[in-house]
Amino acid sequence: MIQKINQATMLFFNNWKLFGSIVLTVWLPGSILLVYLRLYVFPATAGGDEMKMLMQEIRVSNLIEAIFGPFYVGALIYAASRITKEMPVDYVQSMTHAASRSFKLLGTRIGTGLIILVGLIALIIPGVVLALRFALIDPVVVLEDLDGASARNLSIQLTKGKRWNILGTMILAFIGIFLSSFLISFLLYLPLSFIGQTENFVIAVIAECAVNILTSIPILILFLFYKDAKDRQLVSLARTEEQ
Repeated sequence: MIQKINQATMLFFNNWKLFGSIVLTVWLPGSILLVYLRLYVFPATAGGDEMKMLMQEIRVSNLIEAIFGPFYVGALIYAASRITKEMPVDYVQSMTHAASRSFKLLGTRIGTGLIILVGLIALIIPGVVLALRFALIDPVVVLEDLDGASARNLSIQLTKGKRWNILGTMILAFIGIFLSSFLISFLLYLPLSFIGQTENFVIAVIAECAVNILTSIPILILFLFYKDAKDRQLVSLARTEEQ
């Protein structure tokens, strides 16, 4: 688990400019919108109810992710694939490839999400198991040009024997991101306390963007699980052909 997190973190920091620019393509305007709504719209529409404001913000954030997520996720995965193969890659190339797979990824995500939702409604455990089986859907669609049932079936094959490892790794990764996000927010907002401010639009946008950039690490972790599974498949196939 820790090894995968370390690998993904190193991959991220060695290529942070490329990965950061890819994420900000969606989440810079997304963050500006969310912060504007949080500071100037939701307090009025929610009547000052903090929980209602939070739910409104989550709904908007999820909508942005659902519509535009395939673009930056696809670009991150494609760029990571090229980098790990020591092949040249840049922002335009990554975004172009992601755009060519975006509708397939969006459609497959929607179908997969509905299947997982049914599992969650039936019982929590089946939903979690389904989510783990389909954990590698994104790299399968982006890198193998599969979609729908074909992508789900391949994800099931690739996750076999390591689903709980994936779950544990992702839980640890998100705990790390939560703690890092808290530290970033503390450091960014600390100067405001000296001038008697509690909120600042620019600081809030920077904090939001920083958190969204950090969330590229779990995407890279899943890509690395996919890569390892594919490498093992190729080794197994080579041994079978030799025999």
